[in-house]
Amino acid sequence: MGESIGGPRDHLANERTQLAWLRTGANVMVVGLAVARFGDAGEVTTASLVAGGLLVVVGALGVGYGTLRYRRTAAELRVGTAAAASSSAGPAVAAGVLVVAVAVAVLVLLLGA
Repeated sequence: MGESIGGPRDHLANERTQLAWLRTGANVMVVGLAVARFGDAGEVTTASLVAGGLLVVVGALGVGYGTLRYRRTAAELRVGTAAAASSSAGPAVAAGVLVVAVAVAVLVLLLGA
């Protein structure tokens, strides 16, 4: 009844996951650019540049990680060594913690606490 590991559904699911990483990373980078440009009432300040730069770097790391994860999983699917029920909770939690930590740092920079 079930489809074997490495079938079309698995490859498509891998692509959807990679696109989600790309979309999220790109959105974080766009927010970083907006913060850098409009961070302090429309004025570009050192704090807004640093805060925006942090967000751009985190977004780029997300794009890079998503691409590496996609390639590794695609290779495992091709040779049939991918785990049937591998969990993505660890990387998702780590990414969430990183984004929240950077968001707090950005707020501290921009609000001058």
